[in-house]
Amino acid sequence: MYKNMLLSALLYGLCLTSFSASANDKVQSTYDAQKYQQVCKGKSEGDQVSFAYRGIIWNGTCQPQFFSTSKAKLMGTEPELNSVCRSDEKAKSINIEGKEIKGKCALGFAPPSPK
Repeated sequence: MYKNMLLSALLYGLCLTSFSASANDKVQSTYDAQKYQQVCKGKSEGDQVSFAYRGIIWNGTCQPQFFSTSKAKLMGTEPELNSVCRSDEKAKSINIEGKEIKGKCALGFAPPSPK
């Protein structure tokens, strides 16, 4: 009887592990500039926001950042996206790895990060 309980617990743990691994795979590619801006529409800088997206609850604040208007593939973690709007809130383009990216500064979701 104890062997059956142990086996059941082990199988349950394996199922949970494989589920959380697939959820973590989604986290690596969830940057969605439109969604990040939509979440902060009508909010002010520093406002707390929470939203569900791709099976994950996201918590953070609304912060000014650069959003591309081109089809450039961005990860969302590029430091230039956050720094350019602090120095020039009317920026229309930025340079990332030698490529000019056109866009604009706007309020958008930012996950918590150390200052």
